[in-house]
Amino acid sequence: MLTKIVAFFMTIVSFFNILFAGYIKHYHNNRIFLDEYYTDRKNDRQKYDLVFPKNAGGNLGLVLCIHGGGWVEGKKDNYTDSLFQVSEEKGVAAACLNYRYISKNVSYDDILDDISSALAAIKAKGAEYGVCFDKVLLTGISAGGHLSLLYAYTKKDIAPIKPVCVVELCGPTDLENPFFYSVENRVGASVGVEYFRNIISNGIGFDIDLDNFDAARTAMKKYSPVNYVDENTVPTVFGHGEIDNIVPYQNSLDLNAKLNEFNVEHTFISFPNSNHECEDKDSISAIMKLFFEYIDTYLK
Repeated sequence: MLTKIVAFFMTIVSFFNILFAGYIKHYHNNRIFLDEYYTDRKNDRQKYDLVFPKNAGGNLGLVLCIHGGGWVEGKKDNYTDSLFQVSEEKGVAAACLNYRYISKNVSYDDILDDISSALAAIKAKGAEYGVCFDKVLLTGISAGGHLSLLYAYTKKDIAPIKPVCVVELCGPTDLENPFFYSVENRVGASVGVEYFRNIISNGIGFDIDLDNFDAARTAMKKYSPVNYVDENTVPTVFGHGEIDNIVPYQNSLDLNAKLNEFNVEHTFISFPNSNHECEDKDSISAIMKLFFEYIDTYLK
C-alpha cells in the first residue's frame, strides 16, 4: 500500500517536472549544491539540494520543497530537477531536503528540527557567496504539505529563514480526524488501521488507543496545522481532491474555514472527482500558476 501512496506523489512530481522540462539545460547559470549534509551526523536522511543564480547577491528568496511519502518514505531527489526552473525563471533560490522518517525514535518535533537545521545550513551556504536568504516559501505534497504548513505556522518567528507563505497539496491539517484511523481509509482497508495509528503515535509522542481516542487529542492537536491559524498566519495556497480516501477532504475544508475566520490571505482549490492522487491536471496547473505568483509576490 505504501508503494501506491508514494507512486501517487511521484506522478504529481513527474507532472511538475514535465512543466519544468527545457530548463534543466541551464546548469551553467546556477550555483548547484547536491547531497549536502545539514548536520554533522552524516546521515543520508539529513541532506539537501540547493540551486541559486550565479549572479545573485544580497537578499534572495528561497523556495523549499518538502517531499511526501506518509512521513516514512520518499526522498528529496523527486524535486531536484524542478529546482532549476524556479531558479532560472524567477531568479530565486530553490532547495529540497531529506528528513528523518517517523519512527519510535523520531517524532514530528525531530522533523521540524531537521527543517530548521537544513534552513540554517542553506543560509550559511548562501553567505559563502555573498547571498542572504531572507525569506522562504515552503511547498509539499501530502505529508510534505503537512510539514510545510506545520513549520510555517509554528516556526515563522524563530526559523533561520523566515517563512512567508505556503503552497501545498492534500496535506493533513487535523490529525484528530478519525478517518485517518478508519478501515474506510484506503490505507486502513489495505494494510489495517494500525498503520496510520502507529506512524502518527510515534510522530506525536503519544500512543493512540483507538478504543480511547480522546486521550490522545491533546497530542494530536499539537501537530495539526489547523490549530495554529490566527491573524498572523502566512498566506497559503492549498488544493485537495474531493474524494480523497487517504487524507480526508474535510481537513482542507476545516483549514479553509479557519483561514476565513481570521481573514488570512489564501486560495483553496478543490479537485472535483479527484482522489489523493489529485488527477485533475487543470487544477494542478491552477496550483502551479499560484505557486509562481506567490514567488513573485512574497519572495521578491
